[in-house]
Amino acid sequence: MSTSIKKKSLPEQPVTVPWVDILQDAEDGLLALSIRVGLQVLQQMMAAEVEQLAGPKGRHDPQRQAVRHGTEVGSVFLGDRKISVPHPRVRAADGSEEIPLDTYHQFQDPTLATQAVLERMLYGLASRQQRHADAAFEAAMEQPGPSKSTVSRRFIQATQQALDRFLQRRLDDRTWVVVMIDGLRVADHLVVGALGIDADGHKRVLGLVEGATENHTVVMALLQDLITRGLTAAQGLLVVIDGAKALAKAVHDVWGDQVLIQRCQIHKQRNVLDHLPKSAENRVRQRLRKAYQEPDADRAAQALEALAKELERDHPGAAGSLREGLAETLTVHRLGLPGLLRQTLANTNAMESINSQFRTHAQNVKHWTNGQQVLRWLASASFFIEDTLTRIPGYREIPVLQTALKATCSKTPEQKTEQIG
Repeated sequence: MSTSIKKKSLPEQPVTVPWVDILQDAEDGLLALSIRVGLQVLQQMMAAEVEQLAGPKGRHDPQRQAVRHGTEVGSVFLGDRKISVPHPRVRAADGSEEIPLDTYHQFQDPTLATQAVLERMLYGLASRQQRHADAAFEAAMEQPGPSKSTVSRRFIQATQQALDRFLQRRLDDRTWVVVMIDGLRVADHLVVGALGIDADGHKRVLGLVEGATENHTVVMALLQDLITRGLTAAQGLLVVIDGAKALAKAVHDVWGDQVLIQRCQIHKQRNVLDHLPKSAENRVRQRLRKAYQEPDADRAAQALEALAKELERDHPGAAGSLREGLAETLTVHRLGLPGLLRQTLANTNAMESINSQFRTHAQNVKHWTNGQQVLRWLASASFFIEDTLTRIPGYREIPVLQTALKATCSKTPEQKTEQIG
């Protein structure tokens, strides 16, 4: 477009649709009516833009900079549908070039379709079903919806864009005080995810990495990615993990003494009970729960050690499982956290809740072709899940956690070992 031609903003004038048209269209239902009315409104908006550029029709203006140039059939996106519509054309008065209509081109944006497909797929509508998802579209436009292959192609494009955006998202826009790490099994793939909790108690999925197991190498790759994108432990960080030794080693290798590890108390209880016969499970479960509900770290440790001694003779495997990493299951106690916040951060339930939502969004996938597909799905789902996340229980006490973490970070490794051990 020539730089000499300037577009004005569209006039604020009412757009009208004759009542007779509305009554005729209403027979197909409210949504079909809305679609037809919307297209008529689009035609009037384009006509108003043409009038701004070329002046009122039928009135010669020797000073005009643009002229009408007929119409042609084009297409716009309506939801996930590509709809054929006629649109007017305008050229510069000297015939040098065509002037694009902003109104028309805004509705040609293909991201409107890819976003609609993405939302439907993530909320459980299979690609083969989307063709008939909105009967009102077919009634209004007298044409079927997109084919299965078109839906799949748009979904792959949308999820790849979401994955790229997810992997590039900066993490230095807020203060993170807690990171939870847990694995999610998707068919033959294991995805290790990290959930962050900021100083205001808000949650966000920070990172995802695909691997065969929750091994040291996979977790190291995840943590290094978080650091590259701006996550810092300079002010102290609490890392909540399940009972896997590989996770604890990777966290220490990456952050050293800047972080404290809290091993999930629920995972610990499951691991201990796995070594027991059914007849002993209920009694030991009650003892474990009572010990972990004790707010004083020393008394909780004493109760757990006493239980381990009782189990030592008849069930040495259970005793060994209980003692392994025992001190790290009581980190939230050692930090002196208030009851509700202590209970929230004593386990990985918040991360497991995210994993449950991941499974719900992906429940209609019958065949996973590769790890990249898994990551595309989960990264896309993360953005939808985050819109529904609430602050953690006990978030008002997070300043207590921050103060305790800063105090611990300022200590020597020997003092820190003494405190946690």
